[in-house]
Amino acid sequence: MKRVLAAILVAIMTSCAFTACNNSEQNSSTADHSGVSTAPSVSETQSEASDEQKDPYEHLRDIDLGEKEIVIYVEDQSSARYYSQEIMPNDLSPDLISSAVASRNQIVEDLLNCHITEVRTRADGEMRNNIYAEMMGASSYDIVMPYMPAAASLAAEGAFYDLTSFDVINLDRSYWDQRANADLSIAGKLFFSTGDFSLLTFDCTHAIVFNKDVVNSNPDIENPYTLLADGKWTLDALYRNAKLATYESDGEDGLTWGDHWGFYVNSNYTTTMFVGSGERLTRKDSDDFPYLAVKTDRATEVVSKIHEIYTDKAATMQIEQITNYAGSGYSDVWSAATGAFADQRVLFRSLAIVDLAELQAYDKVNYGLLPTPKYDESQDEYYNIVSCYYATCFAIPVSVEDAEKSAAVCEAMAIASTETLRKNYYEVLLKNRFIKDDEGEFALDLIFNNRVFEPGAIYTWGSLSNLIPTVAQSGNFESTYDSNKDSISAAIEQTIAIFKDLK
Repeated sequence: MKRVLAAILVAIMTSCAFTACNNSEQNSSTADHSGVSTAPSVSETQSEASDEQKDPYEHLRDIDLGEKEIVIYVEDQSSARYYSQEIMPNDLSPDLISSAVASRNQIVEDLLNCHITEVRTRADGEMRNNIYAEMMGASSYDIVMPYMPAAASLAAEGAFYDLTSFDVINLDRSYWDQRANADLSIAGKLFFSTGDFSLLTFDCTHAIVFNKDVVNSNPDIENPYTLLADGKWTLDALYRNAKLATYESDGEDGLTWGDHWGFYVNSNYTTTMFVGSGERLTRKDSDDFPYLAVKTDRATEVVSKIHEIYTDKAATMQIEQITNYAGSGYSDVWSAATGAFADQRVLFRSLAIVDLAELQAYDKVNYGLLPTPKYDESQDEYYNIVSCYYATCFAIPVSVEDAEKSAAVCEAMAIASTETLRKNYYEVLLKNRFIKDDEGEFALDLIFNNRVFEPGAIYTWGSLSNLIPTVAQSGNFESTYDSNKDSISAAIEQTIAIFKDLK
């Protein structure tokens, strides 16, 4: 019955999901994240869908760039996990992604009469330094695609045009990420954003996997898919089942990496759990100004629960604390964590969507996908943060020769990515290859329907980005917050003042 229910839910969700999910994000972004978000009505959804069934390129068809070479500057650290394949395929790119990129680029080149090329930077900080150096002169690049923290830093220095100033960019359309637009704007200005062209933004979305074989081997462990279908997938549900799955099994005294564990989690996922609970590091007022919002009575309860889970050695293994995997053939603690999960020694493992690819190397691993848990059953929505350290975006340098041409290419790239790049990634790669069941597809749609881009984790506002990981470990929420709130608030106010003056 639960499988039937999940299948029905999938059918409902996919009728408006990933092509329409960004539209629902626009609606939910106006809601209080601690409570209920308002979904669009049927008539609203139908109206939006009808609008987008029209020629999406209509406003671009009279633009001719005269065979101009469009140079896109891409930040790419060539990480084994996170690598750029959005503009030109990487050697590691699956064929279906490479073909989608080629098709998308051909559509844009034919439409605008241009040639798309890319320049990649791999040195940490190199893109920021180069863009900053060119601000007062001629730009070498027509469009830049930095990671979001670099984009935030450059935006605060006046390096980019406000995307809302270009009539040719329809930021309200679903091929632009509506939640990103809402979360990343400051003072009504949006200097960088993302959409269907950014696979790294999709890859950086946080989630949880569970091992079905571990569930099946212990009758006391609740089926996570049943919990999800019943609206009972909460922090407490994760915690009590994690404790049931943790026990010594390697023959050594004390719990070590070689034993069975309920929950493998990394430190940054504590912020994800905080946001997943409906809390935010920052919120915005009616003038679109961010303010520090991390400290509320409810947030105090949430942090206390996260601390309890994160530090309980009878339930949780902190991935960064794995030290005894040497000689096991793993390259780092992340691979070791994935290996332990695949070996049926871990019930739950925090990860980003990109990590699903690594699981495919294990033929027999039997896993399910889950969103980040809610705080409690009264919370109506699941929220899933985008870890923006490697998340890419489009921005247009103020030093560009013809910003309108750059804007037209950004818009065309976003539109053309929907039926090429995103479709192959989301519908084929994720759903047909990486997701093992209907319930997992339902969970995937839940995850992507309620993604959060937290400015407090993107901008360098004092110690804000590290606040939750710090207190999750120490448990000293009050004192840590009190000692940092003034410097964080001052940094936020400084950013606001800068953005007010930017054109």
